[in-house]
Amino acid sequence: MKEFQLIKKFFKPLAENQKAARGLEDDVAQISDLVISKDMFVEDVHFLRADGGFKIASKLLRTNLSDLASAGATPLYYMLGFSKNKNTDEKFLRDFARGLKSVQSEFGLYLIGGDTVTSEKLFFSVTIFGKAKNGKVLSRNSAKNGDLIYVSGTIGDAFLGRTQKLSKYFLDRHFFPTPRIKLGEKLLTKNLAKCAIDVSDGLLADLQHLCEASNLSAEINLEKIPFSKNSENPLELISAGDDYELIFSTNPKNQKKISALAKEIKLDLSCIGKFTEAKKHKISLYQKGKKIKITQLGYEH
Repeated sequence: MKEFQLIKKFFKPLAENQKAARGLEDDVAQISDLVISKDMFVEDVHFLRADGGFKIASKLLRTNLSDLASAGATPLYYMLGFSKNKNTDEKFLRDFARGLKSVQSEFGLYLIGGDTVTSEKLFFSVTIFGKAKNGKVLSRNSAKNGDLIYVSGTIGDAFLGRTQKLSKYFLDRHFFPTPRIKLGEKLLTKNLAKCAIDVSDGLLADLQHLCEASNLSAEINLEKIPFSKNSENPLELISAGDDYELIFSTNPKNQKKISALAKEIKLDLSCIGKFTEAKKHKISLYQKGKKIKITQLGYEH
């Protein structure tokens, strides 16, 4: 059973009528101005032991921060749970703590608690807390018919770093993704967007979540999707995931303001398509005006 089917069937009823849970549709929960998210990292699924403590910790915390970015929240604290085994030596733990410290220093958040256990394989769990300004957050179910679809940065870099190891730039994009905290905050404070999600499972897969939550479909132009490197198979890059860029929707009247925001925060923001009326929450992909077949949306849990 896929992740979102599992949530809907077994766990959504447990959150029934609880405003804080936001219908279990977003990456965060919200209690008043407090925004909360939780993620897990498992050895040989999300990381390799050989990656080392510094890289593992850095990516762990950065990807959790990306959930706050997708809500437009400001980071505050986090709690850490992790397992250890006979191979978890002091060097690994020292490097792991150093990785956490580097991210804390960059984004201004602090560890406030946690727990440890012993297990054969390593796993890490972070519960992260942020603040929603004036109680407002970006959510998945707030896109409107006719809204333009934007994406930040470039897509596919992490995949190229993970599979082809082209250069330090692409390796860093894989191990040290940049949570778009400032972008999420600015979209809210400037009232430019109400709907967003971060790209973790793949551009198309995560856009599909927005379509389903907002009861819309989407039309995407392949040639407008931003890539750092020409690829023989761009469809592979838009389904690969691990980018941790933001997809967001905005009213067409905001295009000039979005361009101004891109210059202000020094981040490329590309319009790649638009939302349309729902037809089974379908994503239509076009290349030079011709519709092309989507073979895979992205990673499935």
